[in-house]
Amino acid sequence: MITAQQRFIFRHMVELPHCECVFCSTEEEHTGRTKLFLVFQNSHKVYMRHSIKGNWEELLNAEERELVREGFQQAVLERKIPSFVASSGDLASL
Repeated sequence: MITAQQRFIFRHMVELPHCECVFCSTEEEHTGRTKLFLVFQNSHKVYMRHSIKGNWEELLNAEERELVREGFQQAVLERKIPSFVASSGDLASL
């Protein structure tokens, strides 16, 4: 569960154009824990990596989604973090 008190510092972003999403590595401001998100641009879906279960879970709560999307949009506007774009050729070798 993500709360309004949690602030995420976006550390890295990788745009994945083939699936219209951005992979985001963040750090919780108060705990220093790393959180990973997939932010889908057109569908407005957001997924968070659940490290214990080893899967991606969609944030179904609108408030949680909005908190992550707001942080993401602010990070994009500030342009202070490393950002990359993965081409489809980059992923073919995986």
